[in-house]
Amino acid sequence: MLQAIREKAQGWIAWTIVILISVPFALWGIQEYLGTGSEPEVAVVNGEKITQRMLDQRVRDFRENLRFSLGDNYSAELFDDARLKPQVLNAMIEERLLADSAGDWNLRTGDAQARGFIVSVPAFQRDGQFDQQAYEAAVRNRGMSRVSFEQGVRQDLALSQLRSGIRETVFVTEADLKTRIRLGAEQRTVRYARVPAASFIDQAVPGEDQLRRYYESNLDRYRTPERVQASYLLLDASSLGGLVEVSDEALQQYFRDHRAEFVAREEREMRHILVAIAAGAGDEDVAKAQAKADDLLAQLRGGADFASIAQENSDDPGSAKSGGDLGWVERGLMVTAFEDAAFALPKGELSDPVRTEFGFHIIQVTDVRGGSDASFADMREKIEAAYRKFEAENLYFDYAERLAQLAYENSASLTPAAEALGLTVSTTDWVTRNGQLPAPLDDPKVMNAVFSDDVLVEGHNSELIEVGSQRAVVVRVAEHEPAGVKGFDEIRATIESDFRKTNASEVAAQTGATFVGELESGSKNLADLAAEHAWVIEEPGKIGRDDRVVPAEILDKVFGLAPPQSSKPQYAGVVSAEGDYFLIELASAQGGELASMPQAERAAVMEQAVAQAANAQLNYVTRSLREQADIKLVPIKE
Repeated sequence: MLQAIREKAQGWIAWTIVILISVPFALWGIQEYLGTGSEPEVAVVNGEKITQRMLDQRVRDFRENLRFSLGDNYSAELFDDARLKPQVLNAMIEERLLADSAGDWNLRTGDAQARGFIVSVPAFQRDGQFDQQAYEAAVRNRGMSRVSFEQGVRQDLALSQLRSGIRETVFVTEADLKTRIRLGAEQRTVRYARVPAASFIDQAVPGEDQLRRYYESNLDRYRTPERVQASYLLLDASSLGGLVEVSDEALQQYFRDHRAEFVAREEREMRHILVAIAAGAGDEDVAKAQAKADDLLAQLRGGADFASIAQENSDDPGSAKSGGDLGWVERGLMVTAFEDAAFALPKGELSDPVRTEFGFHIIQVTDVRGGSDASFADMREKIEAAYRKFEAENLYFDYAERLAQLAYENSASLTPAAEALGLTVSTTDWVTRNGQLPAPLDDPKVMNAVFSDDVLVEGHNSELIEVGSQRAVVVRVAEHEPAGVKGFDEIRATIESDFRKTNASEVAAQTGATFVGELESGSKNLADLAAEHAWVIEEPGKIGRDDRVVPAEILDKVFGLAPPQSSKPQYAGVVSAEGDYFLIELASAQGGELASMPQAERAAVMEQAVAQAANAQLNYVTRSLREQADIKLVPIKE
């Protein structure tokens, strides 16, 4: 019914229906505000109610905060109501208990303190200053009045004061720190051998009944995850160039406007010798300078080395030491007379003395790069490609708006939008919630949309989703397979293989346990067993609690054993993730020492210890308050 209304809600009949529906809803809302409606409760804490609406609002706030914090990494299915609501309700109960305690202890938040906090919130600021209008708008958007919001701020600040007071009462003694370091920095010397399960794989030949019982006992292993095939329309500015209308007039205008993109600016590598003229010099001084310049030019044209002449005679302190070299120069960097002469010189030739406000210059161009006399006709193909790309980027925004509108108005199919815009409907292969969509859909926003209720359950097209610079998609679910279990006959061979592996692992564990007994009794040692069965002994030596040089199963087992009390090693065994069995020899254990730890590392351990103790103290207080409180819980509505 709702889908029919959505698709056909047009015209005066639809508006009449909307008005008729709005009246009772408006009255219902007024009733709620007047307090005459019955609002369902989810908990009562010491006589104070926590309502369904209060819980729903906190869940929405929490989810929005997560979405803001995680950005594209946010995944809706990880934070569904079934998971969030119990956790949020538990936090609300503890908050209510702490609020009661804050009241009992007469903890209050003054007006100045509350005001100071509010004006410091970035969301309430414009250009770094508190903005009253922004503040009031933000509060209204949360559906709250200023009075209720500020009361909430006061309560939160009081609770923060209470929590800080509880946490800051803890302290860690040096003895506590020594114990923590002794255990945390402990080193244990181990070696181990692997008893491979594969060596027992052929010992079991299961019958049909055994396989079926194994299958029934391990159904979770053969479950198939929920999966979908997604259809989508891709809008990409780069593919819209073919739709752009092209004329010579438009291309010529584009060439004139963007000439620098097609013709590189000319640069010249040059050097010069300056014969300086002082500001306000008379005719005689100018004549002397010109005579000197003419003489230097004659020497150069006679074969003298330019760099040597420049080093000895140039009055330009910036270039004289480098033989007059000015590097690569483009137009606009030099005074006009110098520039006109330099850019008129053929490569390698010397200029006549050029008069500028600084004196007389002798210029030589040593190399030329860039610049082009290419005409519009020479570059027409390149210009057209650039023009189409430029216009396609403008066209993209129009198409994106039309695609979003068409996909919404025809929410049950992508075909109308595809036909109207000349796009192609594509379909992905099967993908699960934890899988990855292919390019260009490999974006968390797309995955979240595909598995959203609106797209997956209601069968609608998604909204327009940006997946790159001027690239967007609209998706819908083409095929959907719910989670299930594969049939016995379909996977009989897999079941038999799994049965054999499981049995082999069990036999390996039983055999390994026997070997552990032999090692502990002293009748065998690890080297003899390894040689007898062709096992390789791994000897990582000393390892710490956080080392990753051994498999995790061994690390957990080793640090779960009591330290050896004599020179006799400790022995143990553990099954690996692959089903093999590890025989473990623990030779020694050496605790960490506070005295040998660097001061910075010691301070970090102390900070961590205080933080953990503070959290434990706060948890203890809230647990005690909860045990003493009168709490009534009501089943939460999904």
